[in-house]
Amino acid sequence: MTARVAPGRRALGLLALGLLFACDPAERVPPRDPKTPRCPPPPEPAYQAAVVGTIGKLHLVESRYPIAKLGDVLAAFKPDLLLVGARVDPFREGHLEDASFEMTYVTALAKQHRIDIEPIDWFRDQDLGAPEAPAEPWDEAGIAKREAALLAEPRLFTFEVANGQELAQKILLATDADARHRAGNPIPTRRHAWMQHLAASAVERRARPKKVLAYVDVLDRPTVDALLHGLGYAMKEPVALVAKAKEEMISAIPGDVLDDWKGQLARARANVESAKTPPEKAFWADRARSLGVVVDKRGQCCVGQSSVDAEK
Repeated sequence: MTARVAPGRRALGLLALGLLFACDPAERVPPRDPKTPRCPPPPEPAYQAAVVGTIGKLHLVESRYPIAKLGDVLAAFKPDLLLVGARVDPFREGHLEDASFEMTYVTALAKQHRIDIEPIDWFRDQDLGAPEAPAEPWDEAGIAKREAALLAEPRLFTFEVANGQELAQKILLATDADARHRAGNPIPTRRHAWMQHLAASAVERRARPKKVLAYVDVLDRPTVDALLHGLGYAMKEPVALVAKAKEEMISAIPGDVLDDWKGQLARARANVESAKTPPEKAFWADRARSLGVVVDKRGQCCVGQSSVDAEK
């Protein structure tokens, strides 16, 4: 004989069962003790490096990549050693007009903060204006030109693009394509090998600093990045560094930097007159043209691209 359940009890049972299934499982978990300590974040690597890709005279054109961004990275990262895209001998002689104008700016900032500085660029005067190596075999010329087209395009990149992984990968593949199709592409390949050698030598002579920051042309960024990573440094992204330290931005151009640019402009113009070969003359004419805009604009953006492009 089956026991009869009162209608009221049956209703209460169904209600309780419904509430049980309607309840979020997370709500049934006992609340966490607020005194329980959270897991600490992993420790920062002991040896860190960052490589900033600069865009030369186009910093004067691209409003989203003024040279003040370069100072932001330095302020945020606080390096022990700064590597700059300048040739060794002109750098030692104080003739930074040999390099792009932004290298004067970051060098001055490093000196203000008593950061060690080492030049790591390399090229020979006789290499200026040299034609690119021919494609081998001859029928690969079209393929080589297409796969390496990025290397010949204007470096009109924003700060985020110039220092992002996507562009770095494209530059690396384009550089490899040029070397593959042009029998090693000796002049640029030799330059990059020297840059890596100079960077490695600087790190060794400075007793392996814990934090290394490099400023090089955006097309050289993958080369220097690979070297520092190979030396055991944990690589930091410049964009992430700036995003985490916006309160430390550096915006003003120091007065001594403006004075340096004026002196460089005078020397660059003198070098145009004393140049012995057409490629050398073109090199210094381009430097003088961009430095003239730099001095006129006090290193600030922005002008039209035609103002800094070499005259045809």
